[in-house]
Amino acid sequence: MQKKLAFTVFETLIVMAITALLVILSLKIFRNADEKTYANLYAKAYKTLNTATYNIQEDVDNYNEEKNLEAQESGKSGAEDSEKKRFPNIDCGASCDGTNPTPEQLCSALTADDKGYINVTNSSCKISDMSNFTTDKEIEVEPSFVTTDGMKYYILNYNDFQYFYLWVDINGDRLPNRTKYIAGKKKPDVIPFIISKDNGVVVPQGLPVDDSTYMTARVVSGNPDLDKDYSIPMTFGEAQHIAFSDQEWELDKMSVTTKSSFKSTYSDYKKPTGYDASIAGDGENGLRCNKLSEYDTRRDFPPCTVEVSTFTRK
Repeated sequence: MQKKLAFTVFETLIVMAITALLVILSLKIFRNADEKTYANLYAKAYKTLNTATYNIQEDVDNYNEEKNLEAQESGKSGAEDSEKKRFPNIDCGASCDGTNPTPEQLCSALTADDKGYINVTNSSCKISDMSNFTTDKEIEVEPSFVTTDGMKYYILNYNDFQYFYLWVDINGDRLPNRTKYIAGKKKPDVIPFIISKDNGVVVPQGLPVDDSTYMTARVVSGNPDLDKDYSIPMTFGEAQHIAFSDQEWELDKMSVTTKSSFKSTYSDYKKPTGYDASIAGDGENGLRCNKLSEYDTRRDFPPCTVEVSTFTRK
């Protein structure tokens, strides 16, 4: 008789346990590897928005300068507000300060067929409500536009005279397509930004402010000699705190405080603790943020500024 070979029950259980362990490890490795791309993707989204809004504001400034020159040539001190434009390249109307640009106007400026500032594959300019992005479920609303790299941009219908609000799905159709941090799960890939209605400056918000997985920043210290010292890389939130503390320098684009409506989305996320600001300086004298008492009355010269690091990581 031919002897039949087979696994015993014990051997089968061992194989199943090893297989399950390998699956768990591979999923963890895949998740960690995928999240390593977040910094590159985030940097790309930040640069895309920042470049577009900068160019829009440049065009607005050039247009208004030409109008002022035309008015001066005709004997006037300058152009009337009704002849000027403001960000995002719209007519001022009766007053440049009195108009409140709409989300639809921002989307139109960014994606217009004749002179769009962002290359898109699809643009419906659909405006979404904030409530669609305060859930831990997968985002399933139509984006305002999709860029050629597959990122999805959602502009919000949010009534604010200072800022436009938007979310960006930095890895497109790939999961998890969520905005909320959930412990033990893959980190969110739908990330918020705000854009100043005054000058188009793009400011990071939400989880990336406190999580270096997405971005880092450096504090740049100024002094009476106009020399600069750069800090070590840190989270944007840490850099803001060191540079500005509780102050808000109106002329510095990175001094705006985090918007509570975005911040609350990440209420379950624990910020880094125990950060020692004394080690922040790389320079010979270290950083001197908020310590230049002789400049306290000079609101046009903040002791420190913040620079976002948007370099590509390997």
